[in-house]
Amino acid sequence: MPEDLNAKTCVACRAGMPMLSNAKSTEMMSQLNPDWTMVDQGRKLKRTVVVKGFNAAHHCANLAAYLGDQQGHHPDISFGWNYCDVIFTTHVMRGLTENDFICAARFDALVEG
Repeated sequence: MPEDLNAKTCVACRAGMPMLSNAKSTEMMSQLNPDWTMVDQGRKLKRTVVVKGFNAAHHCANLAAYLGDQQGHHPDISFGWNYCDVIFTTHVMRGLTENDFICAARFDALVEG
């Protein structure tokens, strides 16, 4: 059984940290809410959260920002009337690392909890 991503903590990002293979990334997707997709040729995780109205979208964006500060791994966030887009990638590596999946799982817990 895979280790619970939500129980893990991000490690400091640095050049040379191990990137995940496409196969490993695809395998780890099963541990996330099915609304997550890999985009930008598998270099980013994206989830669109559909909400009711602008205030709920703003609240969702604040949750993602709070999580990013807490984990030291900051997402790209955009929101508007009834939606919030959250994208995780390891910017220094220009691709996916375990940190991205940890933050995605933790974001799922905040949104769904």
